[in-house]
Order: sequence, then C-alpha cells, then structure tokens
Amino acid sequence: MKQRFSFLIRFFLFWLIYFIVFRAVFLVYQLPLTRGISMGDALMIFTRGIWMDTSLAGYILLLASLFMALLYFVHGRFIRTVYTTYTIILLVLFSVITISDLELYRNWGFRIDATPLLYLKTPKDAMASLKGWVILVLAIAAAIAVISSMFFYRKWVAKPLNHIEKGKWWYFPIFTFIAACMIIPIRGGFGIAPMNPGKVYFSQNVYCNHAALNPVWNMMYSVSKSGKMSKQYPTEIKPSEAKQLFTSMMESDSTNYVLSSNRPNIVVILLESFSAKLIEPLGGKSGVTPCFNRLSEQGILFTDAFASGDRSDKGIIAVLSGFPAQPTQSIIKYPTKSRKLPTISGVLAENGYNNTFYYGGDPDFANIRSFLYHAKFNRIVTQDEFPKKYRNSKWGVHDEYVFNYLLTDLDSARAPFFKFFFTLSSHEPFEIPAKPKFKGSDEVNQYLSSAYYTDSCLGNFFNIAQKKNWYKNTIFILIADHGHRHLGNHPNYAVEKFHIPMLWIGGALSVNPTRIDETVSQVDLASTLLNQLNLSDSAFTFSKNILSSHFTPFAYYAFNDGFGFKNNTDTVIYDHAGKKYIKMSRANPKQAAQEAWAFFSTYQDTFLGY
Repeated sequence: MKQRFSFLIRFFLFWLIYFIVFRAVFLVYQLPLTRGISMGDALMIFTRGIWMDTSLAGYILLLASLFMALLYFVHGRFIRTVYTTYTIILLVLFSVITISDLELYRNWGFRIDATPLLYLKTPKDAMASLKGWVILVLAIAAAIAVISSMFFYRKWVAKPLNHIEKGKWWYFPIFTFIAACMIIPIRGGFGIAPMNPGKVYFSQNVYCNHAALNPVWNMMYSVSKSGKMSKQYPTEIKPSEAKQLFTSMMESDSTNYVLSSNRPNIVVILLESFSAKLIEPLGGKSGVTPCFNRLSEQGILFTDAFASGDRSDKGIIAVLSGFPAQPTQSIIKYPTKSRKLPTISGVLAENGYNNTFYYGGDPDFANIRSFLYHAKFNRIVTQDEFPKKYRNSKWGVHDEYVFNYLLTDLDSARAPFFKFFFTLSSHEPFEIPAKPKFKGSDEVNQYLSSAYYTDSCLGNFFNIAQKKNWYKNTIFILIADHGHRHLGNHPNYAVEKFHIPMLWIGGALSVNPTRIDETVSQVDLASTLLNQLNLSDSAFTFSKNILSSHFTPFAYYAFNDGFGFKNNTDTVIYDHAGKKYIKMSRANPKQAAQEAWAFFSTYQDTFLGY
C-alpha cells in the first residue's frame, strides 16, 4: 500500500513539473514578447498557470488511480509495464501538442486549440505553410522531450513500483475513492465555476494570460466544445436574399440625441433575471419593484425590449458586444471566437474612458473573466475585494454591499468613466440577507422577494447618487441579462420569457421622461449608445440605433435549438430540432418569417466565420 501511494504522489508531481518546465520553455521561445513583461507578471504566469496544470494532472491521476484499483491482485512487473505504457503514450501526445504550440503561437497569437484539427482534412496544404527545417527541429525537440521525461520517470517516479507485492481486496475501494477525489483538482477547487480558461487570466496583457494557459488542457477544452459551436442549421432563405433583407432591416436614419454631452460618464447596471413580468409599468406584477417603477418615470423607458438569450453569459455578450445569443453554448466560453467580438468598453477605452466591471461573485463562472480582459476593462471588482463576512450567498456578495462599493468608487472616479455592474442576489437559489417581502417558501415567492431586495438596493443607490456632483454628467442604463420562467411558468421558447426592462436615467439626459413602445433588442444598446457619443458603431453588425428618427423595430432571441423573432405586430418562433414553426401570429407572419430567417442566416454565417 505504501509503495502504491508513493508512486501516485510522485506521478502527480512528475506531471506538474513537466507542465511547469514547458511553461518556462514557452516563455523563452516567445522571448520578444516575454521581454515586455515584468518579473511580477512572470511569477503570476506560473502561480496562476499551475492551477490549470493541476486540473490536467487530476485527469491523469484519475485514470492512474483506477489502474491501481483494478490491478490490486497482480505483481509489480505487470503494473510497471502498464504505467510505463500509459506514461509513454501521454508523453508522446503531450510533447507533440506543447512543442507544436510553441511555433503555432508565434504565428497565430493564440494557444493551441481545436483549430489545427480543421486542417487535418488537407494535411498537405497545412504542412505547406511550414518550412521543412522547422518541422524537423520541432520533431527532434518533441523526441528529446519524450526521452528526457522518460529518463526522469524511470529514475525517480517509477522507483516505488519495483517493490510492489500483490495487494488486498480492500485496495480496490480505497484507490477507487482516490480516483473519485480527483474531481476536486479537475474542477479547479470547490467553487461553483469549473476550470475554464478565464480562471488563469489575471492581466490586461493578453500575452500574460495566454502564457498561463496549459496548452494540452486548452486543446482538450476547445475540442470538447467545438462540435456544438460549429453546427450549421439549414435556413429557409437564399443567401443573396438574406443579405439584402438584413441590410434593409438594419438601416437607420439620423440620431435623436438625448444626452447633454457626447462624453458623459456611463454606468450600466445589468440586473440578474429581471423579467418584465416583475415590472409594473411593463405590465408586470404589482409591488415587486417599486423603486424601478418610480425611476421609470424619470427617464427613457423601453417598454418592448427583449433579451437575446436565456442565460447570463449570453446576456453579457449581447449587451457589451451587441452580438446575438447562440442556440446552445454561449460564445463567451470560446475565447478563440469571443475575442473577435467588438465591445462597447473597447471602443470607450480607445476614446479615453476608464472601464471597471463589478460583480459580487466569481467571474470565472462561464469563462466571463477572459472575455472581460478582452473587453478592455482596466479593473475587475469581484467577491475577492470584500471581507469574507460579506460572502454570505452561494453566489458571493449580496447586491447592497456591491452597490455601496460602487458608490464609493464613483466618488473618486476619474471622468469620463464607464462602470458596468452585474447584480446577483436575484439568481437562484434566491438567497437574500433580508426578511422576505413575499410570504411562502415556494420558488416563485422566493424569486419575487429576491427581486424586491435587489430593487430596494437599487432605490437606495439612486437616493444617494442623485445628490452627488458626478450624477449631473452621468447616464445610467438599467437592463436585465435575461428574463425568467417564473410568473406564468412559460416554456423556454415563449416570447414572454425574454421580455425585459431597459431604462435610461441620469443627470446627463437632456430630454423629458418618455416611453418608447417600439420592439427593440438587448443587442441594440451598443449601436444606440455609441451613436449618442458620436462614435463609430460599424463593427457592431447586429446592433441598430433605436434612438434614430427611423429604424426597423424587431428583436431576435435564441433558446435551446431554436429562435424567436418579434416585431411590433408579429411573433415567429422556430424549432431547429423539430424543423417546424412553434408559433406564427398576427398581422403579416410570412414577412416576419422572412425577416427572421434573414437575420438568423446572416448571424450564423458571421458566427461560423469567426
């Protein structure tokens, strides 16, 4: 038993050392880039990177522990053969990947992922882009890596296997339990968010974040996700017709300016799960959001706004990048694609804005952190900024504390600033640090109480903010990340589930309070805001200026394997899996269906091209 434990510990450390050495080799190979980073960044590359290394080592040890459990009854010689074979296979595979990654990164600028697999169909063409001597050098380097690693393995790691005797039957449950425990390092700890690329991101310098990635883990992750993201759905419109119709749908006229300045301070508050069904002025339940109701009388209220997707990761992309949600997985989980998206914060950063993102939880959930660095946020405030006594929610720090933190930051912020606050207290399981407003332990009443709590935090925030000097030149945009099934328990495709509030308010508004009843989308925020600032929105293909004198009112949304399309008079809902319309209603459904397919076809071609 002792020898078996000793071997597994050494085997685990062997792989960690292997990954650390190759990270150092990567930094040396990319020396022109490495010279531009500080010693502190270099240290963080290793300390953050070992987190992902440990996850991959956990996968390796899981199988190694199962071998130990299943082979408890055999002698050491056979066990040594099994682990030697296992190690050689992994070393050959990992060395080829890590050595290839060195040259690929130098040419492509991103760590190896599923992309090289796309070229396996035409290997001759793929190899033609590389010089013969480069291929030879890389092959020799991979061979040296395998041979030297095996030498170290035989000398130090495999030593305990020389003295292994036949085991007892109870070795089986013990080593099976050890294998099961590997889920902890595999997931990256005990947190809600499993290991993902964003967990090792730490810097505004993209190269530092890339260097912290484990190339083998990154490729495994990319391959596991790429199939779902590359699926191409058939459409009911010709490409030429789709392009022409889409272009006409996205046209807008001159901007109606509603701000007193073209460089105001901007604060976006993304409200977790704030369905329109909660908001009384939008036809929602009375008494749930009295503060939002009051604020809606002081600004521009969009009464027919719709979320692009049904999850927070899709909502963040829709708001910041003006990019539609995907039918299945969100693009935010795939840095290879998401880094090609434009962002409001990126444009603002280029025009002198200081950007800060606030979230009381863990931004590694759904790979949000890596996207935020791409989006050029100078600072990311998370649960780690707060004392542990405030982290009394499953998701992290409750909204009232983050609102207070935001207020303090606003007092000292250098203008012009862009602040983006994503709330969390109204997320399942609807835990709140206050007495529930709505009686009953059922999920609906818990949801209503959590929304009431966040709304009260919002009200307290504006009571204080409106007395501050910076309020006079600040525009606040309150918008939900997505709707919710509760209050009606609508099916996942129902248009009611995607109806959300959007409110513009603040001292920077130069117009009287008003309501806009045209159908608009979450993704329209990007173009609309940038046009108000006289900044280019040309990169935001799917976002339209809804504060122009003329635009086509419509909203597209995606649910699992389907999409919905709504304009002022019609609703079209289509199921990709069943290849049928779930709903076609009212005035001119055929025209609405054509517009829906034109938008979807253009979006799909763009997405697959990333």
